[in-house]
Amino acid sequence: AVEFAFVAASGSVALLADGLHNLGDVFTTVTLWVAFRVGRRQPDRGYTFGFARAEDVAGVLVVLAIAASAVVAASESLAKLLGGVPPLRTPGWALAAALVGVAGNEAVARYKLQVGRRINSVPLEADGHHSRVDGLASLAAAAGIAGAWAGWPAADPLAGLLLSAVIAWVLVGTTRDVLARLLDRVDPEVIDEVEAAAASVAGVEAVHAARARWVGRSLHVLVHAEVDPDLPLRAAHAIGEQVRHAIFHAVAGVAAVDLHLDPAGVDEHDSHGETLHHRGQGGR
Repeated sequence: AVEFAFVAASGSVALLADGLHNLGDVFTTVTLWVAFRVGRRQPDRGYTFGFARAEDVAGVLVVLAIAASAVVAASESLAKLLGGVPPLRTPGWALAAALVGVAGNEAVARYKLQVGRRINSVPLEADGHHSRVDGLASLAAAAGIAGAWAGWPAADPLAGLLLSAVIAWVLVGTTRDVLARLLDRVDPEVIDEVEAAAASVAGVEAVHAARARWVGRSLHVLVHAEVDPDLPLRAAHAIGEQVRHAIFHAVAGVAAVDLHLDPAGVDEHDSHGETLHHRGQGGR
């Protein structure tokens, strides 16, 4: 709000670009807040896994907002650069507003990172890093305004173009992260931790087919563990619960563990012969 007020007073496109960038961050934070609220709703018969995916949907909206701010900032900067660069009005106030952007972004970045780590929210931590980058973008806007104030009028629209490039760079990284989340990517180290935790339980002879996916900020794990085929059901079930408990404690963010117990030493075609031919057919 401070930056947009002084855009009107000064005519600085660098400050306009930075204001649009920061407005995109406001949209990002509000979108995440709405997603957090929706994600707290309890599962029902229609949405049996709950609404945690709302955070992933929010990521798509964030990407669209960042893309829009990049286009507007670049077009305004090019229009001013190609159409002649009039001197800035009230450059001192415009510079002060840009510095407010630097301080505000850094304060917000620290807060988001702190809360994101506390509640184990990967999107919120990413948004905190994004805000820190925005502080540097505000600093670039301040440099452009200072250059125009010192007698180089083109410094202001050039800084606006530079900021447009920064927004585009942030867009590429954010898009990559959002797509990875939508495609259920997890760090390979997470699978290593799941397998190690399951294998550490007494009675587990082997672990295989470990999988995991993020649903919002909750990690859902699926894993197979092999146990003595001659164990009574009660004993095998107790080992399975110990495996689930070990995974909950060993891997950060785990909200659900689906465990399948297999008889150790038995060929897969013997133990899963009835369903093996269904794999890769969408459950048909």
